[in-house]
Amino acid sequence: MADTKVEGPRGLDLLTPLADKVRVRGLDPGDATLLTDHLLRLPARDLSTRFHGGMSDDSVRSYVARINWRDTLIFGAFIEGQLRAVAELILPARGAEGEVAVSVEAPFQRMGLGRVLVLAAILAARRVGLQTIRLTYQPRNFAMRALAAELGAKSAGESQQIDGVVRILQRGENRPGA
Repeated sequence: MADTKVEGPRGLDLLTPLADKVRVRGLDPGDATLLTDHLLRLPARDLSTRFHGGMSDDSVRSYVARINWRDTLIFGAFIEGQLRAVAELILPARGAEGEVAVSVEAPFQRMGLGRVLVLAAILAARRVGLQTIRLTYQPRNFAMRALAAELGAKSAGESQQIDGVVRILQRGENRPGA
């Protein structure tokens, strides 16, 4: 029988060049300080992009203190033990659409961490029975725009904000054309 060893990248290597350095896990209330520190490391422009407006340090601390951890699933990417990127899946009070927000620290942007974390959020959304997720981003956020397109999002929006809605495939479903 011939050797069928697969050459080239596999698994997480397909998604990020940091695969050998990154650890992804869910966050819980005990990680609130890590989340706060991560958000406070974001430059003002990235913080404004994440929250769709300016945020002071006290506003960031207040935001994290008010997170309803039961209705928000948060995934973090750790590099060398430091939380460097986050995706938050905010579950709806009712309905079948969650919202995903992403933040990646500047030195780690455009390395696939946002993609990895959004995919984790999509798997969680599927697990809890959501039908769609919404990615809301500013038009100048080209990384989020590209990620939404890659995920097959139907995007609509105004000059200030774009909503990309991603349909969650259910068990046994295939993407059209796949």
